[in-house]
Amino acid sequence: MKRLSLCALLAAPLVAVTTHAADLSKWAASYDPATMARFIPVELWTGGDWDGNRELRLPAADLSFGKRGEKRISGPAAWTRPGTGEAIQVYERNNRGKKQLFALSSRRDGLGRVFDSRYGRDCIDEVKFPLGLWKTDETRVFDVSCNNGALRRKIKVTIEKIDFEYDGVPHSLQFHWVVDDGKERGTDMHYTYSPGRGLVSLDDD
Repeated sequence: MKRLSLCALLAAPLVAVTTHAADLSKWAASYDPATMARFIPVELWTGGDWDGNRELRLPAADLSFGKRGEKRISGPAAWTRPGTGEAIQVYERNNRGKKQLFALSSRRDGLGRVFDSRYGRDCIDEVKFPLGLWKTDETRVFDVSCNNGALRRKIKVTIEKIDFEYDGVPHSLQFHWVVDDGKERGTDMHYTYSPGRGLVSLDDD
């Protein structure tokens, strides 16, 4: 397994991304050890502040990270699907020329790509990041339609560590993301997200 830790590459000083104790109490309340279930908000993906409200919203995001701050998440902004003409709200993620747009799934169980500059795909209800109520070791499988049904993709998301400390930050989340049985590079990934930081580590199996 190749480990690509992002913690050491964060552009902002540690004091700027450390979540305060008062904020951590809200993240602590998102997990119920009795049921091993956790509410995962959009703010864990964006790295923004979370008020503890268990309602999936699309808050403003402006997060730069990477060794030189070359990676950035911003939004939300209006975008129109080229295939259907549907108007939706999206976040934009840029990484050294690679542009991706993320939107909330219609089931409200995840964020997924609706555009990726590397591929000529338009997918409906992809899940790249789990949202809402999930449990420890829970696995969900999504059958995703792309390019007006011309392409089908099977995505499997498994919660590996639902509430743990990563690099000194409590209430982090680790999950396993596999698409099309992980046959190609970048299709079998382990992601870790932390409050106030967003994506902090990814492993490629």
